[in-house]
Amino acid sequence: MLSDLHERKATYYFDLIDEDGNGIVEASDFALRAQRLATVQNVTDDGVRETLRHQVVAWWEHICTIADFDGDARVTLPEWKAYWRSIQRGVTQGETRTLRTLQRAARGTLDAIDCTGSGRVTEDEYADWLEAWGAEGSAQAFRSLDRGGKGFLTEEDLVVAVQEFYLSDDPAAPGNALYGPLPDESPDGEAEGPGREH
Repeated sequence: MLSDLHERKATYYFDLIDEDGNGIVEASDFALRAQRLATVQNVTDDGVRETLRHQVVAWWEHICTIADFDGDARVTLPEWKAYWRSIQRGVTQGETRTLRTLQRAARGTLDAIDCTGSGRVTEDEYADWLEAWGAEGSAQAFRSLDRGGKGFLTEEDLVVAVQEFYLSDDPAAPGNALYGPLPDESPDGEAEGPGREH
């Protein structure tokens, strides 16, 4: 069972991935994500756009392999939460494969955001990435993730952030803001949505 914080993170992330807002994560969501990312990064070269598209689609193929429990090439929110629990269970049981999966996710994130190939993510690059997700609050999130105030994010920063995002139950963990600050809870106890348009 997921804690309240992990329920919020899992649902928030699912809603961001669900680009067309139909309540299901599927290949078309990632195709749209690749288009938006290329647009906000001002990528005009066809080869570079195709590389970016391949990176994003590979992400979908990975998620589909491990989270699509009924094999219908779509991931529902219950399946997504079950996947989230499996990550936590794997780490708790000491499975090194699970930690390697999170590290690969961090490296893939770095590759997608780092337009210049410098191995570092600038605040502007991070802002473009969150814009492609339809997420807000990039400046606040960047400050949280930039441990030590370097002015950029390293692969190590992103590895720690990804691990905290999936694993930490500490509301103050900087990695909770990996995809922008989590939505505030409304007075009735329901978390507000990420505030994006479809």
